[in-house]
Amino acid sequence: MTYEESIAYLEAAASFGIKPGMERIEALLDRLDHPERAYRVIHVTGTNGKGSVCAMITSVLENAMLKVGRYSSPHLIDYTERIYCGGRDISRDDFARAADVVRAAAEAMQADGLEAPTEFELLTAMAFWHFREQHVDYAVVEVGLGGLLDSTNVVEPVVSVITNVAMDHMAYLGDTLEKIAHQKAGIIKEGIPVVTAAQHIPLKTIKKEAHEKKSRLYFYGRDFEIDSRSKYQHGQIVVVRRKDVAKDLEKGLLFVPFVGPHQAVNAAVAAMALTIVMKQDDRINENDLREGLARTRWMGRFEIHDVRGIPVVFDGAHNPAGAEALSESLAEQYPDKRRLIVFASLQDKDTDEVISLLVRKDDKVFLTEAPTPRARKTSELAGMFTCEKKEEPSVSQALSDAVAEAKDGDMVLVCGSLYILGEALTWMEQKEAELRDEAAQAAAETKAEAPADETK
Repeated sequence: MTYEESIAYLEAAASFGIKPGMERIEALLDRLDHPERAYRVIHVTGTNGKGSVCAMITSVLENAMLKVGRYSSPHLIDYTERIYCGGRDISRDDFARAADVVRAAAEAMQADGLEAPTEFELLTAMAFWHFREQHVDYAVVEVGLGGLLDSTNVVEPVVSVITNVAMDHMAYLGDTLEKIAHQKAGIIKEGIPVVTAAQHIPLKTIKKEAHEKKSRLYFYGRDFEIDSRSKYQHGQIVVVRRKDVAKDLEKGLLFVPFVGPHQAVNAAVAAMALTIVMKQDDRINENDLREGLARTRWMGRFEIHDVRGIPVVFDGAHNPAGAEALSESLAEQYPDKRRLIVFASLQDKDTDEVISLLVRKDDKVFLTEAPTPRARKTSELAGMFTCEKKEEPSVSQALSDAVAEAKDGDMVLVCGSLYILGEALTWMEQKEAELRDEAAQAAAETKAEAPADETK
């Protein structure tokens, strides 16, 4: 298959929807001779922050000169973003090659009378197979949905991570925090250490599961915590105290290239998980932790741009917990600015609560639709806002209108759904290219108009 054909194949499989369960992925990986067993795995779940934690852990392991694969979802612009290996996203040719191999295994399954794999199961198998082909040392694997019945839950990790637990995906995970926590805690394996920043009711559920599995639990507030933090426009310095496997709480001064108190906690989670890994692998050290964390890059998480002096922020906040974290970051970075908000949301999200956390009466929203059948229509969204609003035909047009309207004292914010960030990022790349061309043209004209030097 070509890359385009592989995408068509995957999207055809997507029509079967989300089907939690382990039978299909186990059968698929069995026919691929279990590639997920060929390397060490760090397994990460949580309601929010799991992508950022995966990015931080990946960067630290790479700083130790290890070859690392990372599997994440969803993608923002291109499917290849989901399978990252050796410092870059998988190439389109390698993506198509992996799809060919996995498709053959899936067809063999169906020939044996088994149910066809879902799109996410196919992608998971592709990632695991590609990582084996590339001989990675570690795979950092992000759970797609929940944990217990997620297709990634076939791995036997060196450490399991549960960032946090909040209300989201209730149709699949349950309608209480306890039920959702039970699903997240499903990634805990017998005797494998687990790290979490979950609190209150979810923490009790995780403690119970860890106890039953005889897994050492490291949780925020006891085994690791934030001692202090100092914020900057594009990051923060955080002092993290964490319990070494053999020592008492030790302090570590870390630069985190993301803003907001929630990202400080995410960094603490990553640092604690990596501390456990260090005890198993002497190729990784504290210097790798400091340098790797500072070099982390992750698109769409309070990502700050500037268009002619107007701050433009992209953030993936799409549920109440994410919106609350975004609200805290906005209060720290831009407390007095009016918000011009490019917004979309999905039918299965608590959109009213997200709006109440982020939108104030003097703000203005530019409403657009996410590119998925699950998207809320702009006409429906319009009825959910009491501030000034405008329905837009596309994300690009919404951004153009918001930036054009912004004045001194305003900021532009894109949020509400991860699905709109891809088009927003593409728009920004084009806008920044235009601004560079304008600056170069202005510099050339200034140089041409400068008087010649007549001194001898």
